Amino acid sequence: MDIVKVILTSLLSVAVLFIIAKIMGHKQLAQLDFFDYISGITIGSIAAELATEFEEPSSPLIALVIYGIVSVALSLLTHKFPRTRKYINGSPTILMNNGKLYRNNMKQAKLDLSEFMVLCREQGYFDLNDIQTVIFNTTENYRYCP
Repeated sequence: MDIVKVILTSLLSVAVLFIIAKIMGHKQLAQLDFFDYISGITIGSIAAELATEFEEPSSPLIALVIYGIVSVALSLLTHKFPRTRKYINGSPTILMNNGKLYRNNMKQAKLDLSEFMVLCREQGYFDLNDIQTVIFNTTENYRYCP
């Protein structure tokens, strides 16, 4: 009988996750902001709990729905009021422009010079003089403008 409960609660979990994903819309992994990433992990964890909860499956189900509603509400809020994006998702930071490194901005992005240089080399830039602007984005990490 327990195996039937696992199967049924797992199917319920998958169905609820599918519905929440459809409501939230499709985003590529590179486009996930910090809140979406954390919400995805949390929703997945609650869904796993729902799949294995036999005593009181309504509790994780309610939590799953609430997390989905909060995620959708914040997405709608940032879409309708663009100024709120800065507070919820963060804002782009210029790390380098016209050959000048902005060390305070790098510190704010929690990035030291050696990590910055490694990331530049990974993108094929071995000489900083080949780069005009580097922007730290919350969704794409770095944007290089040669």
